[in-house]
Amino acid sequence: MIEEYFIKDGRFEIDGLGIEKIAAAHETPFYLYSAGMIREKHRKFTSHFPGFDVFYSFKANPGLAICNTLRSLGSCADVSSLGEIQAALKVGFRPENIAFVGPGKTARDLEFAIDSGVYAIAAESVHEIELIDEISKRLGKPVDVLLRINTQEKPISPEMMVGGPSKFGFDEETVVGEVRPLRLESARLSGIHVYSASQVLDTSFICDHLEYVRDLAVRLSEEIGFELRAIDFGGGFGVPYQEGDQELDLSPISRVASSVRRSLAGSHPECRLIFEVGRYLVAESGIFVTRALRVKRSRGICYIITDGGMNHFSRPVFMRVKHRLGILNKIGQPAESKCNVGGPICTPIDFLGKDVMLPRPEPGDLIGVFGAGAYGYSMSVLKFMSLGTPAEVMADQGSVRVIRKAATAESFFPGQSL
Repeated sequence: MIEEYFIKDGRFEIDGLGIEKIAAAHETPFYLYSAGMIREKHRKFTSHFPGFDVFYSFKANPGLAICNTLRSLGSCADVSSLGEIQAALKVGFRPENIAFVGPGKTARDLEFAIDSGVYAIAAESVHEIELIDEISKRLGKPVDVLLRINTQEKPISPEMMVGGPSKFGFDEETVVGEVRPLRLESARLSGIHVYSASQVLDTSFICDHLEYVRDLAVRLSEEIGFELRAIDFGGGFGVPYQEGDQELDLSPISRVASSVRRSLAGSHPECRLIFEVGRYLVAESGIFVTRALRVKRSRGICYIITDGGMNHFSRPVFMRVKHRLGILNKIGQPAESKCNVGGPICTPIDFLGKDVMLPRPEPGDLIGVFGAGAYGYSMSVLKFMSLGTPAEVMADQGSVRVIRKAATAESFFPGQSL
């Protein structure tokens, strides 16, 4: 996807703009997003899953311009905090298209969500259901509740959230005994929510997951005694980050999803079918762009020192993901130098990539870290070493605009006292 979308005749272009022109107008480091690729990924996903609602996971990239682009394409909103609810409403998502999930919701969070009229809240414990019911009754605003289930599916990913002991949701084997005795006065059980894992590239696991969750939802609705009006299948659709990763094939998943939808149409015709999708829609649209300050050798190893590092893009260090790197202004040149690309932070762990084959590097080169559109800016330790924060810019149909301004270190000081 990266090659076919960003590399044109041996040059790096994003939505019709060359990288040199963009970098001349915006000081490095910065995050660069392609609105065109976001649209294309959304089109591709939704075309494979008719009858399913796409709820964009704000946690992947909560930038308002990103979220607004997806809202304009018809996405709903999957939010996990009060701030994300407020952002979704600010962008223009309708409350009935907002689902509130997450294991640590406070009473204040729940009150705001219920008062705002969100579509549903995914509850993770009996205590949370009781709190939702009490707030709902006090406000006089009924609310739908989805039971988040920690299923007995077998782990297949480092980012697995089901299959063993978990802070997420009700254990599948005990949920009936925990929930059936509840007598709710204002909140109503309407379905289940199962988020199994993140960054899944195994199509067979996702196919099996869809059928597993369908069967579980039907069984729990019968055993607990509620009308099944929604199934949130979660997401976890992965993207290829590093050499060797294969792009996720949606076609077999689409066939199973269609079968699942048809099987529910007769017995539960009003059941809303939901996918939470974040990374798949936005990860590949983003590039973290940083500039080479120095090129040096140490005991036979080539080092590129860049003006942006783990403070601005933390995933390679903390998530141990080997993102693909390239010299954007030399993208068509042969890779002949093995390099370690390290940022300006005073720690030996500050590397965007190690043993990366690149064209011969020089000071001033633009180093791009691909797959930076999800869990990039907002997941990073931006204030570390007081180097300021990078801008976020979006390219769209031949133009580029700043969607979040860069900040200097001075902006960190307000609110502190001597």
